[in-house]
Formats: sequence, structure tokens, C-alpha cells
Amino acid sequence: MSIPKDTTQNENERQYRIIDQMLSMHSSFRDRMERRAFWLNTSLIASSLFMCVFAFVGDELLRSLNLDPATTRFVLGLTAVFVLVFSITEFRVDWRTVAGRHAEAVSRLAGLKAKYRKSFAENAAADPKKNGRLTSEYNKTMSCLPAIPDRWFNRLKAEHRYKRILSERTAQVPKAPAWFLRAQLRLEGFRESRQLAKERHNARIEDKSPPT
Repeated sequence: MSIPKDTTQNENERQYRIIDQMLSMHSSFRDRMERRAFWLNTSLIASSLFMCVFAFVGDELLRSLNLDPATTRFVLGLTAVFVLVFSITEFRVDWRTVAGRHAEAVSRLAGLKAKYRKSFAENAAADPKKNGRLTSEYNKTMSCLPAIPDRWFNRLKAEHRYKRILSERTAQVPKAPAWFLRAQLRLEGFRESRQLAKERHNARIEDKSPPT
């Protein structure tokens, strides 16, 4: 068993911020995968039920419903193909299992975050050895977490930062409607993006201009 090295309080605070961010990111990714699994599974069940109902309908009943029997059989066959394709997709992507792995990551990170908060409350003297034990547990937990896909990382990170800013804005003006605060933050984001793009454009022009 390795002895944890001493760690500064600043390093533990950095780790805590990462834990908080990863907890939010894994939570959001878990929710997305659960929604995808739910809607895909529901669509398959509904399509299968639709096919079962019309499979036993006779031509006379279809005509009485102003439906052409040949066209209806073609649509049923096409639906069967789509059901097969989506069933294979569900088996391959297995979004419910992916959601379960990230739900376990959320549980691990939530427990680790609670330990950090307890340590911050009790460890007023910033004991390096206690900080080192936290770092050891931090490294152990992070090594067990499932990876977040690269194409999702920046989106989830931005969503985490947005939630923090929205929470702070809500605390400042609790009487304002949540939709108004979200719209306000989005407008501020557009203005800041335009301002940043303008500053970078001016900087490139200054770099290209000949010295006087």
C-alpha cells in the first residue's frame, strides 16, 4: 500500500473544482443517454404494436377505412424494415447501459465531493497529510470513471459553466423568472462572442500593418 504524498490546500481546491465539473458533465450525459434510450425503446414498441394491429386486418376492413390494401401492406413491410434497423441500432449503441455507467460515475463523484466538503470544513489548518489522502482517493476515483466522448466534452463543459452562472444570477435576483434569466444570459453570450471576434479581428489587422 503506497503512502499518499503531502498535498497543498490549493491543489485540493483545484481537484474539488474538477470534481464539481465532472459531476455535472456526467450527470448531463447520463440524462441524455437515458432520454435517447427511452425514446428509441418507446418508438420500437409503438411501431411493433402498429404492425401487429394491421397484420390481422382484412382487405375489406382496409377498404372501408379508405385504405388501399396493397399500399397498406407495402407500408407495413417498410415499417418492419425500419423496426429491424432500429432494433439493431438499439443493440449496438446500448444507450441504457451507457447511461448506467455514467450514473455510477455520478454516484462515485458525489461521494468524493462530499468527502472534500467535509475535509474543507474540518481541516482549517490545511493538514498536508490529510490533503494527500484526499488526492490519493481523487486519483483512484478518476481512474475508474468512464470517458466522456470528445465530441461531447466541450458542450458539456460549457453547459456546466452556464449552470453555475445561471445559479449565481438566480441568487442575485430570485424574483426574476427563470426563462428571462436564461434569455438574458444567452444575449450576453452573443454580445461577448461578437466583441471577442471583433477584438481578434482588430488584433490581426494590427499585426499585419507595417511599422511606422
